Amino acid sequence: MALTLVLDDFSGPLDLLWHLIRTNEVDIYDIPIAEITSQYLDYLHQMQELSLDVAGDYFVMAASLMALKSQLLLPQPEIDVDDDEYVDPRADLVSQLLTYQMYQAAAKQLQTRETQRAQSFAKDPTMPDSDLAVPMAPGAVKLRDLVKAMSAVVANQLATAKTIAHIEAEPISLTERIGAVMKQLSQSHQCLFEDLLAEHSVDGVVTTFLAILELMKNDQVDCAQAEPFAPITVTLKEAA
Repeated sequence: MALTLVLDDFSGPLDLLWHLIRTNEVDIYDIPIAEITSQYLDYLHQMQELSLDVAGDYFVMAASLMALKSQLLLPQPEIDVDDDEYVDPRADLVSQLLTYQMYQAAAKQLQTRETQRAQSFAKDPTMPDSDLAVPMAPGAVKLRDLVKAMSAVVANQLATAKTIAHIEAEPISLTERIGAVMKQLSQSHQCLFEDLLAEHSVDGVVTTFLAILELMKNDQVDCAQAEPFAPITVTLKEAA
């Protein structure tokens, strides 16, 4: 029975180098060039003995390793390794391997995401029909209904603005209007939206409208209608 030798499939010379470094468990910043070069050449010889095609990049890396090995075997002058100007001859090779490792890690993450994504099923986005009626709670009031009611009050105020143009209105703060609305509701518990906006200036109407919106956001008041297009009623909510 013939013995079949199965070799790892490497994507390139850096992949082979990285495999040898991991197999030998050596420090990437202190690569034993002589040992790694010997193992690298042994691998190429096995490829040739099996009549496998070897890409030219592998031989280019082999030549670089042999040149680096020869450089390190030559007598070296005494150099202070702590000197900032000292450059390790292996530095360029280490940089290539670190960059390769970074891309390999990124490729592994993408492969994991691809596997996870393959287990999911996508659905085309669907939008509801613009004419579809969305059911709302009985008595619920839309913001556009509040804006429409406020616009009616503002239009009424503008219609009578000429008769009161000589009156100078004092500025009213939002905090003051919130307090005034709460005071009015605390007395009657419930009030018509238009009655709360019964101010003598457009600024006052707008400020009161903002005060009601703020109270609704804080869940202190509730606005409702008995039926569509009916007057809007503002009700003070009971404190929890």
